[in-house]
Amino acid sequence: MQPTHSHPLSIPLLALAFIPAIAIIAWPVALFMSVFIFDAPDSDKVIANWIIVFVMLTYPVPSYLGFKKAKRGHEVADLKECFIGFILAYSFVLIFYAASLFTPFFN
Repeated sequence: MQPTHSHPLSIPLLALAFIPAIAIIAWPVALFMSVFIFDAPDSDKVIANWIIVFVMLTYPVPSYLGFKKAKRGHEVADLKECFIGFILAYSFVLIFYAASLFTPFFN
């Protein structure tokens, strides 16, 4: 039997997972600008630059899938699935942070 209502915490998780999904609209502009990360001499040898460009290329995939998973978790009242979707939608933040650890700018 399907639950008649969702978990109360799934509503804010769904709303927060929507933010990266709506940011896909600006993705083409950010993707175009990401190639300029290689303008500086020897910047193609910095692994963080390659990670950032790869994340920019694949940004829509985890954002969209995370939102869809959070939405499905909200609809079936499964807080665990909603939370996993929220984490998946924001997974790019963790990857950007890890890439920044290898950037000479932050060392």
